[in-house]
Amino acid sequence: MSPIWGYLFDHMNFFALRVTLNIGFAIGILTFFMTGTMSGMICAAIVFGISNAGGDVAWSLWVTKFAPAERVADYMSIHTCFTGIRGVLAPLMGFYLVTRLSMGTLALFSSALIGIATLLLVPEIKFAGRGKLKPALLEEVSD
Repeated sequence: MSPIWGYLFDHMNFFALRVTLNIGFAIGILTFFMTGTMSGMICAAIVFGISNAGGDVAWSLWVTKFAPAERVADYMSIHTCFTGIRGVLAPLMGFYLVTRLSMGTLALFSSALIGIATLLLVPEIKFAGRGKLKPALLEEVSD
């Protein structure tokens, strides 16, 4: 699945790609926790898994679209740091919320947050075509 997402990453507007991934995440979460059938859970897991593969590609390569070539490592280190902070805080918040809310309510809440994030990205989509903001970084740049 990653080669397909890699192709889309190179040929799609980055914000449109991110919106697409977010919609897949929200559909996967909602379907998984709101369905009462095994087939619904399987479909949800497939949609979420496909979106997760695209999310991995976008997460690891986004910096090549926005950072100047000489600053790619700086941008990525800050991005990774904030991801780590989120990775520490999210489970704590998740465990707190799961003791207070039903799984269905938590799924709706999570999907609503994804929806808000998606709506914030929509104005950034300028063209439906190519979204390459910087030329690809082809050589290693380090200090």
